[in-house]
Amino acid sequence: MLHITNGDMANQWLQSAGIGDEYLAWSDVLHEGPVPGGLTLDELSRVRAAFIANCGWATDFEAQTHFQARDALFRRGARAGGIVIWNSFELYDQLHLLQLLNWYHEEGQGLAWPELVLVEDYLGQTEPERAAVLYATRQRVSEAQMTLAVDAWQAFCSANPRTLANLLRQDLSALPFLAAAVERLLQEYPGPWGINRTEKQLLEAVSAGVEDAAGLFRAVRAAEEVAFMGDASFWRVLEGLLRAPAALLRSEGGHFVRPALAGCDEAFLALRFSLTPRGQQVLAGAQDWLSEQAIDRWIGGVHFGGSGIWRWDADAGALKRGL
Repeated sequence: MLHITNGDMANQWLQSAGIGDEYLAWSDVLHEGPVPGGLTLDELSRVRAAFIANCGWATDFEAQTHFQARDALFRRGARAGGIVIWNSFELYDQLHLLQLLNWYHEEGQGLAWPELVLVEDYLGQTEPERAAVLYATRQRVSEAQMTLAVDAWQAFCSANPRTLANLLRQDLSALPFLAAAVERLLQEYPGPWGINRTEKQLLEAVSAGVEDAAGLFRAVRAAEEVAFMGDASFWRVLEGLLRAPAALLRSEGGHFVRPALAGCDEAFLALRFSLTPRGQQVLAGAQDWLSEQAIDRWIGGVHFGGSGIWRWDADAGALKRGL
């Protein structure tokens, strides 16, 4: 039996609880970078590996090798008919689940569907005894869950963002954590003033007096109903707010160098951050950041760049075209 989780910590948790003997961390930040539709698992893994290498989180060879090994182990377990997916309420986990179930629909037709353990908590962060209780609740994926997962994955990978937004008008109860995850993902679209929710929370923390990078990461996580972003992703957000020509933050005490996966050195932790005048204006809703700052990023199958960028209006709960 192959147990699929969101990371090594969850795998160690299962191992310490004596559940299973083979584990696979899916380990992909699907809420960041390109996830275009219509690709096979191998094709998408090559796209994702290139993105991860471009972020500096691994060399291209390391990233490609990781995905190849991951996908081979997954396929072997799926063909043997023994897959258990452990799925928590985090956005990170929800996107993994959609990708895995869509694979069964597209490439794994005829194979036994996996069992699913739904976890209303951060996976691997409770006592090991809890794992056994949760494992007893596992159920084979249902027709309703499979259909919804395929629809949601295709919406996420679509180049038309309205497809994703329209999911919130549907009955998503078959996957109980999905609605909150989709709404949180939409909040990563730029808002009316050009910044997304994570960027706004970061600027608010600086405005409230938090100056150091580690403190900012903790403050932004604390502002989430369900935290989903790791520190490596967060440093990319911080770096983006420091970028010319219309930086919203300035750093003091040295040159900003985004940490690699190995961790933060003392020079990085010693940096102090403050709002620029433009940052103060954008946070106050007095200026549109994207009128001066170009962005080049992806959410699922949607590429943000050029003019007419889609924005999420949280008050209206709707997507709107920007200027």
